[in-house]
Amino acid sequence: MKKLALIFGAITIALFCLVAGNWYYAKLEHAGKETITESDAIETIKNQFLELSDYPSDTLPPRSIKLEKANNGWHVAFIQEGSGRPIISATCFFVDDQRNVTNRKTYQPTIEGGMSADFSVKECMLIDNEVAEENNNDCKLESCHGMEYECGDNPPEACDMMYSIGDKCLQYAECGTVNGICQQIDNPQFTQCKNCVQNCIDANGDNSANLFECESNCK
Repeated sequence: MKKLALIFGAITIALFCLVAGNWYYAKLEHAGKETITESDAIETIKNQFLELSDYPSDTLPPRSIKLEKANNGWHVAFIQEGSGRPIISATCFFVDDQRNVTNRKTYQPTIEGGMSADFSVKECMLIDNEVAEENNNDCKLESCHGMEYECGDNPPEACDMMYSIGDKCLQYAECGTVNGICQQIDNPQFTQCKNCVQNCIDANGDNSANLFECESNCK
């Protein structure tokens, strides 16, 4: 009878540990996927750049805020609008889910965009949609491996099955046509992934087992 009670007690403890472990893991997983909201992204920037505290505003000249969602945060633009020109100036930022503000850019157009022009928060510039779509069709990723990629009009039909350290970062690599030139498009996710992989290389050297394990955690 005593032996049966010990077995029952052990089973109860094991079940408790299992349930507690699952709850703790689910809590950590949820916390890791927490994303910043639009209003939080705007407030984070305003707290660091007080000169932007009066955005948006309907007083002349009007000021507005435009956002574009990214996988790990928000692209945010504080735009000074005009009457003769759609935009006088813009200041753009990227805010990640950890509330880090990076990639500050400014834009002051010298030539007004056409009727199909729209403001891209990510690129921080006016883009003629018709021309951009036509040009981007001929501007693709030409690299299959590594973290130093090329853009051009001759993408590979297929990539081989070999894997190199850093290949996972290529899923975030972007190419586009800017001012008529096919080039790499700045992407915070690619930069974050590339820096993480480089840190793994620096820390592990030729230890391939540890290197691949470290790289698997880069996002």
